[in-house]
Amino acid sequence: MLRVKNFVPAISLEGFETANDSRRGEGCYENVKRAMELLKKHKLPFGISTCYTSVNYKDIASDEFFDLMIDSGALFCWFFHYMPVGNGAVKELLPTPEQRAYVYHQIRKFRSEKPIFTMDFQNDAQYVGGCIAGGRRYLHINAKGDVEPCVFIHYSNCNIHDTTLLDALRSPLFQAYHDNQPFNENMLRPCPMLENAGRIQELVKQSKAVNTDYESLEDVDHLLEKTVPYAKNWKPMADKLWNEQKK
Repeated sequence: MLRVKNFVPAISLEGFETANDSRRGEGCYENVKRAMELLKKHKLPFGISTCYTSVNYKDIASDEFFDLMIDSGALFCWFFHYMPVGNGAVKELLPTPEQRAYVYHQIRKFRSEKPIFTMDFQNDAQYVGGCIAGGRRYLHINAKGDVEPCVFIHYSNCNIHDTTLLDALRSPLFQAYHDNQPFNENMLRPCPMLENAGRIQELVKQSKAVNTDYESLEDVDHLLEKTVPYAKNWKPMADKLWNEQKK
């Protein structure tokens, strides 16, 4: 029997009513609000997971949104950056360097002002030594059992139905991750897909991993068409912010 101890739920809340309903369906925002009300009423600890994009970044990083989370009873919030994975990804939703820097500064500002613990999946990599995927701190197993290095990296060499977890960690793709981490000394550029141009292509092709997005297979070269320009645009801003931290 699988036992889960000290489980704290995280609710997906992507901003305000129209933004959340447009992505996840009409009525989703109200359902989330009711769930938070019940958790707060019964004094159950919970947190929120939210994605920022070029469209909602100011809402997500606003006083109003932070106060909404706090008033709703949330104890923590996990921010993550829009990832352009899949053939249907909308690359225009990727935040610009200036927009990402805005979120970076706002989250740090509110951490010292507001009673809620927040972490940014991309902008707080310095606290965990860079990319945590590939079994270094976590991995992802999809619905069909494919063992992927990250929830955003849909490539794999093995399936949990055919191999042990230990052997999955020894697979070529996971070993390629292990041998290359951290992918950058600048911890504002942690991800081999998003912030280090061409690295995910090297890892996938070196390990002969296959795509595991069964709805629409995406070749890693197609993925690079979206991520390489982003990585190159982000580098100057990332270097500026990183150097400012070290002063």
